[in-house]
Amino acid sequence: MSNLYRSAIHARLSKLPPMPPPEDLEDGDEEEEETDTLGSLPSMPPPPTPLPRPDSGSTSARPSRLDGYKPISASGYFDQALQIVVPSAQLSFRVYYTPPKANEGTVLVCHHGAGYSALSFACFAKEVTGLSNGECGVFAFDVRRHGMQTLLFDP
Repeated sequence: MSNLYRSAIHARLSKLPPMPPPEDLEDGDEEEEETDTLGSLPSMPPPPTPLPRPDSGSTSARPSRLDGYKPISASGYFDQALQIVVPSAQLSFRVYYTPPKANEGTVLVCHHGAGYSALSFACFAKEVTGLSNGECGVFAFDVRRHGMQTLLFDP
């Protein structure tokens, strides 16, 4: 370490407030720490039952591992699903809408960008309308080349 650096560090250390004296632990503190516990922890849930292998039995009534990734329907989440046609722009796109129950209610506009379509907001829309008792509505729409948006002409 150079003398210049060493003197700079000593100058900074001299400006710091003095260190507080160390606290001695009393016997009462140690006893208190011994009685401090987390309590009983919950047990682990049992592991999920494995799905049947594809090569065993019939495949018609058996759920697939990919069922959780299938597209959802808007019917359980939004009141309306509309296909909007804009002839001047030569495109058609999908909008999903749940209006607020009150005349002066708030409508949240959801422009998707993090998911594959406006249905990415389906669970959010259901929660918002439920938690606000219908005071908030939700309007979600697909953007160009996402979800149900289509061109009206062949490129």
